[in-house]
Amino acid sequence: MSKNKVYGGFCQALLFSGSVSIPDFILNHYTELGIGHKEMMLIIHMMTESSTNSDRIEEQITKKMGLSLEEYNIMIQNLQTRGLLSVNSRKAKNGTNREYDFSGLIDQLLELWGINEFKQMSLGSERNGKTSTENMPDLSQAKLTSLFEQELGRPLTGLECEHIEKWLMASYSEELIIEALRRGVGAGIRSFRYLDSILREWEKKGIKTRLEVEAEDQNFQSRQNRKNVKPLKGLPKTKSKYDNIYL
Repeated sequence: MSKNKVYGGFCQALLFSGSVSIPDFILNHYTELGIGHKEMMLIIHMMTESSTNSDRIEEQITKKMGLSLEEYNIMIQNLQTRGLLSVNSRKAKNGTNREYDFSGLIDQLLELWGINEFKQMSLGSERNGKTSTENMPDLSQAKLTSLFEQELGRPLTGLECEHIEKWLMASYSEELIIEALRRGVGAGIRSFRYLDSILREWEKKGIKTRLEVEAEDQNFQSRQNRKNVKPLKGLPKTKSKYDNIYL
């Protein structure tokens, strides 16, 4: 076979035997989600192999990446723990196969995109002559980051640090953010989405300090107690149109 034919055959195999399309946003920001380079390559392979509907995904990926099955499973478990991947098992002729769902990765990318858009809007406001809060969170963010890492027992990911910066730029006070963290840890829920939902709920109610949070808790408990009070047997129950005004 001539050299030209060999070169032509190689080009044909290289350029036209199939390709993988990965969005730029993932490649530009995956490290901000705490995804390592090796993990990103694993995700790319998983997306590729999943699209082929193959029942031997694990075997094919471990062979291509030079991984043992144990290394592969550890990496999969780490992605699951961080909420980036979920695994569903299904029965097949030769045993049980696993199906991979990247909805968690998409959700976290969406949050990161929203944070980036929020920053761009803040920069736009500064250019239009409005008061800038860009430099205000620096000291507060360092303090809160240190506190969060201490409470969670691990370093924060880039996305989690972005969440804290977003909360500060949205004018949530330090004490309110710390109180949300305390409640999340107390409930055994350490998701930043959960903390974000707490802060948003307080914002809807106009709550800005820890004392106001405690007052709201007391009001809520009072309402619950009134609901649970049962009338004594044998006594007629009178109902007023104002009975349920606070329920």
